[in-house]
Amino acid sequence: MAQKSKILIIGGTGYIGKFIVEASAKAGHPTIVLVRESTVSDPVKGKLVENFKNLGVTLLHGDLHDHGSLVKAIKQVDVVISTVGHGQLQDEFKIIDAIKEAGNVKRFYPSEFGNDVDRVHAVEPAKSAFAAKAKIRRAIEAEGIPYTYVSSNYFAGYFLPTLAQPGATTPPRDKVIIPGDGNPKAIFNKENDIGTYTIRSVDDPRALNKVLYLKPPGNIYSLNELVALWEKKIGKTVEKIYIPEDRFLEDIKEAPFPINGKLSVFYSVFVKGDHTNFEIEPSFGVEASQLYPDVNYTSVEECLDQFKKHSNGSEQDFVNRRHRLHRKIPVEASAKAGHPTFVLVRKSTLSDPVKGKLIEKFKNLGVTLLQGDLHDHGSLVSAIKQADVVISTVGPMQFEDQLKIIAAIKEAGNVKRFYPSEFGVDADRNNAVEPAKSAFAARAKIRRAIEAEGIPYTYVPCHFFAAYFLPNLVQPGATAPPRDKVIIPGDGNPKAIFNKEDDIATYTIRSVDDPRALNKVLYIRPPKNIYSFNELVALWEKKIGKTLEKVYVPEEKLLKDIQEAPVPLDTLLSLNHSAFVKGDHTSFKIEPSFGVEASQLYPDVKYTTVEEYLDQFV
Repeated sequence: MAQKSKILIIGGTGYIGKFIVEASAKAGHPTIVLVRESTVSDPVKGKLVENFKNLGVTLLHGDLHDHGSLVKAIKQVDVVISTVGHGQLQDEFKIIDAIKEAGNVKRFYPSEFGNDVDRVHAVEPAKSAFAAKAKIRRAIEAEGIPYTYVSSNYFAGYFLPTLAQPGATTPPRDKVIIPGDGNPKAIFNKENDIGTYTIRSVDDPRALNKVLYLKPPGNIYSLNELVALWEKKIGKTVEKIYIPEDRFLEDIKEAPFPINGKLSVFYSVFVKGDHTNFEIEPSFGVEASQLYPDVNYTSVEECLDQFKKHSNGSEQDFVNRRHRLHRKIPVEASAKAGHPTFVLVRKSTLSDPVKGKLIEKFKNLGVTLLQGDLHDHGSLVSAIKQADVVISTVGPMQFEDQLKIIAAIKEAGNVKRFYPSEFGVDADRNNAVEPAKSAFAARAKIRRAIEAEGIPYTYVPCHFFAAYFLPNLVQPGATAPPRDKVIIPGDGNPKAIFNKEDDIATYTIRSVDDPRALNKVLYIRPPKNIYSFNELVALWEKKIGKTLEKVYVPEEKLLKDIQEAPVPLDTLLSLNHSAFVKGDHTSFKIEPSFGVEASQLYPDVKYTTVEEYLDQFV
């Protein structure tokens, strides 16, 4: 029997990496994982590392930024598999350079494990993510390095627990949102099967210099078929709401960061059908379940069985609650405060099946709907001329479009105050790292444009949305507050601010006619909503009557986690770094020269405290 290849896995402690490490070791391959020294002592990944050791995996200390250690590691193996996160894709050029210098590698697997990046019809921000992976492919081919690209399509553990409903935490029991007509077929593979198929291919000449597609027939479903299967399992018909393509594209543009990334991937898969809209030609690809029919993979139906057992019918849409701040709450606050309130809407929004009820509610509140579009300068100017104050709550994908609002305000010439879309960290006073850094920089760019045009303004950094961060006590990926263990970035001492969304709207609307907030930053810092992570955990422990295990993640480790994390988790972690490690919510004093504090200006506003908010989760 031929000797099995020695395999080096880079990024082996990441989400998909751990499955590939385990599959390699269990298949009998001499397996080496490149780890930083800090990973071995990491409180979270330490247990994973111990599991690797128990499987006979060899740990090599090294780093992508240490060329010598990288070359040394590569020289010990036959096959290199990279499973680094999206934030480290550019670092794969370092792996390519090291492979070229080592000169012994028989196969390189770059970090892909998703759509075939050469055969997609994506829009931003997914388009840029796919382009980054395609760039790595071209570099590998240019250097003549033997390769296999693994197109594993969707991770079952990421998409099936919610039936691909953005922001949901359980499968739907009443209503399901379906982009497009629901007919394009997608593919959902369990993560350990992805590991198994990947490792089976490393010594297979049929997969050399090919794309290895993972398309097991029992895992290919359209969204309509997936919903029908789920309905059969729960014995209930759910309401289906179809979102037309043009409307879905607008939703992607308007969605907050990072949910826009997930929606743009959904567009590629569920509207354009990029998992299955092409034939696999022998010239470029092979299909894993045909190459290895003996692999007993977990089917979609089997995956759904476990969610049926654990689904209790409650649906908590925390991500979309954040999205709704940008649409619903400021409008309601304005109307209820007695301001003549106009909402600029596209014609398609009026007939939108999801937003129709919201539009009706606005009408019942006396809100005037004006048809227009950010890309229609005339309609924008016409709308602005009817108002004194303009408030923008567009999503991150439309930040640049606010330059169009600025141009229209300048032409209209009547606006007494402009509120650009901020509602987060002060874009001028933070120490953020990517990808949050770029998001904040985009907001700062809009600020400078407003000031350059001499437009009166108020900027509103409202810090953290309570509905997005408090329901899981800021535990990335969790769907409920912790009951046993809590992960704390840094030392847990910097103070952050958590405000309920309707309070943010109330304070914002209170300021529109207040000269004290003119050309100032309106900070929303109610004293009872300011908590360090340690204080927040202590409050939660008091409420549940239990002490939690606290795992502190040093800053250096958190920065590495951000680089390795997949989209959109990297964004959430970088926001946590800004708030909980750098203390960007509270690390400076509000000087009268640039800012005012909302709860001091309006002490009569009865805001919801963090303590009151947490009561609902006890």
